[in-house]
Amino acid sequence: MSTTKVPTVTLVALALAAVAVYAVAERSVSPVHANAYRMKLRAVGMMERAERTIAMAKKERGIAVDPRNDPDGSGLVGPQFTLITTDRGAQSAKALAAHPNFAAAVTQMMLEGGVRPGDLVGVGMTGSLPGLNLAVLAACRAIGAEPIVLTSVGSSMFGANDPEMTWLDMEQVCAKAGLWPYRTTGASLGGGGDAGRGLSPQGRQLVLDAIRRSGASFLDAPNVFEAVNLRVALYDSVASARGRPIRLYVNVGGGVASLGGAQNARLIPAGLTRRLAARNYPNRGVLNVFAERRIPVIQLLEVERLARAYSIVDPETGVTPKPGKGLLFIRYHYNLWIVAGAALFVLLLNVFILRLDLRHQLLGRPHPERRPAA
Repeated sequence: MSTTKVPTVTLVALALAAVAVYAVAERSVSPVHANAYRMKLRAVGMMERAERTIAMAKKERGIAVDPRNDPDGSGLVGPQFTLITTDRGAQSAKALAAHPNFAAAVTQMMLEGGVRPGDLVGVGMTGSLPGLNLAVLAACRAIGAEPIVLTSVGSSMFGANDPEMTWLDMEQVCAKAGLWPYRTTGASLGGGGDAGRGLSPQGRQLVLDAIRRSGASFLDAPNVFEAVNLRVALYDSVASARGRPIRLYVNVGGGVASLGGAQNARLIPAGLTRRLAARNYPNRGVLNVFAERRIPVIQLLEVERLARAYSIVDPETGVTPKPGKGLLFIRYHYNLWIVAGAALFVLLLNVFILRLDLRHQLLGRPHPERRPAA
């Protein structure tokens, strides 16, 4: 009498064949350029040149670049405490934000948000994350978009908090070097209430001096509500003068007028948001106003989270790739013909074994009339 089970050797052979076919399919993986590959490389290259320009300007002005806090010598990591330091800040986040691949990440976000050459982009910056500020300007330059920049000049620890090299000074250095023509249109003190609360009178004066030497308009509002209205009106005024609408808004850092406050930072997701969720926000910042107009927004604040999301830091090893390298620039794709062929082969092999098994079960049993009597 025949058994109805598939022989073990057949099952082992089937498993080995499946593993072999899987290996063939895996070997079909090949690297290809990611979307906007050349545009991203241009943005990264411009951010690298901007960092070198800023570091050189610091050296020429006798401003020290701390090799421990700024190991890459970007010139974007400032001291811990100065007279224009507005809040606490993490050195690790400031140093990571200086990675040039952030320019590629912002380029990708802007393109996904619908920004195209010639479009206007509203940008709210602070002095706290000069690396991400550079990333935004480099992305705009690479795409061919035009940013309208409003800045809260004060900075948290380890940012652009050197009174002799504020963010406005860094911005001016880059513009004079011909990297891009973008300059801040209007600037506020930053800090508490966007009015310099928490700074000493001397610190507020140093920020005012920086605003005056930059040529930006001084945004002086009595409270946060008025500061938001003043900024929105200025964005709308510039957009009207240009004859084009603002296509996207970018917030960099935790500026209270732009973001709406620290609570909003926990409610608004990092990165690109095409439609901001309706929530009971404690305060409305400029970002909320533009989001309510159905304009996409980009939130650039949680540096480590953004770095992991865009493969600027490997989430498993913590290693950062070299500028212009990594999954922002290269994608891995399977050869679909090989994968489909492999899947079909395994499917047919299973069907063949199943047919043999069924045939064995149906034809291998003795006829009921020929069974021996009990």
